[in-house]
Amino acid sequence: MTDQDMLRSETLKGLATLQQHGRLAARAGATCASLLEKLDRPVRIGLFGLPGAGKRRVLHALTGLTVADQSGWSPTLEITYGPVPATTAMMADGGRLEASGLPDPALLAQQPVFLQVTSPDKALVGRCVLLVSTEANAEDLQAALTWAAPRIDIALWCTVDWSEAERQVWHTAPDSLRNHAILFVTGKGQRGSDLAADGFETRFSSAGQSGAESFSELTTYLDRTIKDACLHDIHAAQMFLQRNGALSARPSLPAPPSQADEDTQTATIPRPASPAVAPQVPPEAIAELARLFQAVRTSAQDMLRRLYDGTAGNTDSLLMQFEQIFEALADRVTGDDALQETWPDLATQVTQAHDLALLLRIEGGAEQLGDAAHLLVQVRHDIQERLAA
Repeated sequence: MTDQDMLRSETLKGLATLQQHGRLAARAGATCASLLEKLDRPVRIGLFGLPGAGKRRVLHALTGLTVADQSGWSPTLEITYGPVPATTAMMADGGRLEASGLPDPALLAQQPVFLQVTSPDKALVGRCVLLVSTEANAEDLQAALTWAAPRIDIALWCTVDWSEAERQVWHTAPDSLRNHAILFVTGKGQRGSDLAADGFETRFSSAGQSGAESFSELTTYLDRTIKDACLHDIHAAQMFLQRNGALSARPSLPAPPSQADEDTQTATIPRPASPAVAPQVPPEAIAELARLFQAVRTSAQDMLRRLYDGTAGNTDSLLMQFEQIFEALADRVTGDDALQETWPDLATQVTQAHDLALLLRIEGGAEQLGDAAHLLVQVRHDIQERLAA
């Protein structure tokens, strides 16, 4: 068991104990239950794309499962870790078949519409993979994307050439699918993709490669992304425990705010007693801090405009955008030596703000949206104070 696994186990126990005491206010109780469910469930990866785009090959690379081609029939399939291989098949007439072992040709020949599979493959520990099978038309793809959106955390779109038709379907998909989305190109005649405009974090290609090499970069990226996301969730849960008096503060975790009432508490991060400015500030540090301030100010203005002019979209999407802003700021501050050497407390403050933004997203709701906006304005003010000192 790794250190992160031990920390996760300890955090789950703390959440369960806090929930069992029954002393939490309604909102805090709902947050505790949400954190427990999120930490306890596997990370869910969805495989999308047109027939023939290579989804089953990606499924094999991620899970070790090979699904035979039964005259072009490929059911939607969900596979998770389990001590023994087992399959549950949902049939078109509503019937249900259960069988020991992985899906075999005899079962697939009956053309099930949905398979739930457990496998003891160690690659599946802590994750669940959903292969979404559709017809080669926009209507079926759109319906499948809508159905799958609440069931996955990471979207992986497999494509031969990222056609304009695929792009249009993807842009009609629920916004939540683009929170963590990856484009995987399996063909040689590839069209370009504007990752930011199309809502993808990154893009990989298997062109010119074969076997395991085709998927090595993708699997490495997924492993790292899942590990980082799980660590963020653990930090958010530990911050919640601290805020509710169930965990003593640790040097590596944010200290709890002074207000104890969860239902009335506004997200805030500790402020230093006075701006921590070095006696002789290097010009490069000043320049980078000014650029950071400009980035924060632009983000704050943009998000506040969206909040008040009705173009923001749903609350969950906005909270995700706030979290992504804080994540980018934290990466920028912790990755700049001049900023860290000149204002060593700045990285801590921004990291704390990112952890709080993550917790607010998990809680969800209009009140949390207001807290996130307040948090961004506070970070902007704190950076401005350093510039003015």
